[in-house]
Amino acid sequence: MPSLTARAQARIGLLGNPSDIYGGFGLGLAVRELSVTVTLTDAAATTLPNELLRAGWELMQDELRAAGRDPALRPFALTSTTNIPFQAGLSGSSALLVAALRAWSRWFALPLAPLRIAELAWRAENERLGIRAGPLDRLVQAHDGLLAMDFAAPFAPGAVQQLDPASLPPLLVAWHGQPTQSSGDVHAPVWARFQAGDTTVRATMAQLAANAREGRDALRRGDLDAFRACINRNFDLRATVFAIAAVDRELIELGRSLGAATKFPGSGGAVLFACRDDAHRDTVEAACRARGHTTLRPTVQPPLPRLFVVFLAAGFATRLYPLTLHTAKPLLHVGGQPMLTRILRQVEACGAAHPGTIVANGRFHADFGRWHEHVGARLPLTIVNDGAMSNETRLGAIRDLALGIANAPVDVDGFLVLACDNLFEFDLATLVERFQDTNVGQLVVREVPPPVPPGKYSEVVLDGDRVASFREKPADPRSNLSAIALYLLPRTLPALLGEYFAGGGNADAPGHFLAWLAQRAPLHANRLTGRFHDIGSADDLAQANASH
Repeated sequence: MPSLTARAQARIGLLGNPSDIYGGFGLGLAVRELSVTVTLTDAAATTLPNELLRAGWELMQDELRAAGRDPALRPFALTSTTNIPFQAGLSGSSALLVAALRAWSRWFALPLAPLRIAELAWRAENERLGIRAGPLDRLVQAHDGLLAMDFAAPFAPGAVQQLDPASLPPLLVAWHGQPTQSSGDVHAPVWARFQAGDTTVRATMAQLAANAREGRDALRRGDLDAFRACINRNFDLRATVFAIAAVDRELIELGRSLGAATKFPGSGGAVLFACRDDAHRDTVEAACRARGHTTLRPTVQPPLPRLFVVFLAAGFATRLYPLTLHTAKPLLHVGGQPMLTRILRQVEACGAAHPGTIVANGRFHADFGRWHEHVGARLPLTIVNDGAMSNETRLGAIRDLALGIANAPVDVDGFLVLACDNLFEFDLATLVERFQDTNVGQLVVREVPPPVPPGKYSEVVLDGDRVASFREKPADPRSNLSAIALYLLPRTLPALLGEYFAGGGNADAPGHFLAWLAQRAPLHANRLTGRFHDIGSADDLAQANASH
């Protein structure tokens, strides 16, 4: 990929901040509306614009070397954009670093778990730059969603738990735009008191943690009055040990005078209001705007979806005979690697894939098993035998898909489906992010050079990004957009396939199912970028090898 983008969201500390520095407990959420986007592009030499990113890159290089990767092999230039307000306590700096770590992990195809990304971001500030910072921001931004976090061992498995965003009351954030202290400067004197054994600071941090646990429990049982009381108590406890700027105090008192529960979402510069209902939020927002403050009604950025991956590899590739008489097409080499290995590495790098299934035919099932023994897959893979021993007895791609998802976990959020003879440079994380944002099935489409031959390619007609119609290899093509065999489909896929087969649906080419699906469920299209090879013939294979 000559370039890629990655993002991270602003965060709101709901409860417990600032007890995160002190081994406490907290709640926080990732803000859908505010984010940093980092772009990496090929460059002659790696360039980074500030010391925060340079500190993060030092740690990332250690990760790469530990995995046997040479950071110098893929130099890059890094740029970023953001709409997170500066010094408003919404953690724009750590968002930049988390976005960069996500980008680097994909650039070098080295998947990093959210806990690891959070830890590296925390270490960059604390260890490399000497900035006193807690893990709350980084944990929220690396995981997304609404989180409960135990800071006793913040980067250990089980330290983070997702909560239901629907349990929250209506929220509002307002910021005044006046310069405030950096979070490191805010925390440094209190941390010094804590280390010196100050009893007030130590007791306050313990109370903040206990209050956060009480607030979590209130959300779970739907007691919003109790939760809002915890919001108020969080600020009052904070104010016993931290200095509160007059401009911040004014916003706090404004909200409380109107009956809203109020606290800082971070270290100052902005105030969070937890309201009774939507009408109450309207009143509070109008009062904030009347005083010249900027407001936002934050919603929760959903966590990265858990995807079950299906690699369709059961075809017999008769057009490639004699190459495929004794070797399955996905195991043919391109650029020194089996095609399936290349595709697997791209799936692993996207960060959302969990378990997966390779559907193979009976003739080559054992070969895929031997490939699996040596490939070093970073996600659990099961190889399923569809039983077919010849092209004449094949099940068809859609029956293979149904077979591949038969044992998928019930808690997956979607299904990533790939044919293993399509080589692409498209960044799968882009597809995942769009699915994360919309919860709508995603296709990848490419432009077929005109004139489009009849009866050869699937046809996609778009209305913006929405698929307005889908036809499988029409005799009268009206669009030069065609879907490649790369789909991200919703969690309802098993039920949809059952309905499709019950209606006599064609079990062979995936396009027949997608044409049927496009009439029943929303689908979005993503335009293909980078090189693409559909390996259907010996000439296609030779061209792919020549370009790799």
